[in-house]
Amino acid sequence: MKKLAIRIAFIFIITVTSACGKSSDQLNTSQALQSNEEQPQGQEDTEDDDLEASPDTEEIKITSHNSQQESKPNNVETPPDHAALDIPTSDSLIHSPEGKNLSQVEWKPGAPDVTLPIRFGTTEAELVLGLDHPNGTKAVMIFPSTPVGWQLDLSGDTGVFDEYGELQEGYKIQATLHDFDQDGINELIVTAGDSIIDLSIWVYSFTTVGDLQKINPIKQELSITGQTYIVLDGDEIIAPYGSQGLFNFYKYVDKVFMQPVY
Repeated sequence: MKKLAIRIAFIFIITVTSACGKSSDQLNTSQALQSNEEQPQGQEDTEDDDLEASPDTEEIKITSHNSQQESKPNNVETPPDHAALDIPTSDSLIHSPEGKNLSQVEWKPGAPDVTLPIRFGTTEAELVLGLDHPNGTKAVMIFPSTPVGWQLDLSGDTGVFDEYGELQEGYKIQATLHDFDQDGINELIVTAGDSIIDLSIWVYSFTTVGDLQKINPIKQELSITGQTYIVLDGDEIIAPYGSQGLFNFYKYVDKVFMQPVY
């Protein structure tokens, strides 16, 4: 009996020990499962944090992009669109084929200087028209990037100026931009006349140069005369002359004005 009691006690101890070990393993397994279950929760918290942070991140990216856009120079070569002068068609020296005024700036003797903003490709400029000093007519191309201004070449067979280089009494000078060859860089057209029988027309092109202070980038491409007004039609200038409703045509071909025969 004594041996039987000792054997029963030994079996009981082994059973209890085994049970305790199993509980410990179960506890460890439970902790591991709990740890694994908590990890996705942690990931969800991280995703939530990312979602909460993403608007700020997106805002920073957008702000940075806008800043780069603001600091990046405008390389678009299309010049700005300037509205035509609000003047009667009868006072305009530059017309469309439909008879609408195309002049964008006008100056008359006695009036303050006027300015026409221009963009030649990526180069900004301003045309200033007014009374020169001590006499003469001011038609100066100014480039804000340099302190130098270039006087336009107004030479040619013209009677719109007096012996001092000033506009004749009752005359005016107007200007506009027109892209004759559709290359994205406008040419400049300047006209002066009395809207009746006397008209002078000059056309200028722009060429990119290395130093605007030393090299004049503006070249006179055409200097002609006509009457009343001119018409700009695509790559052509149409200038009336005489009293019989006749017209001269000048076509811009390969950067050169030619007078075609019709």
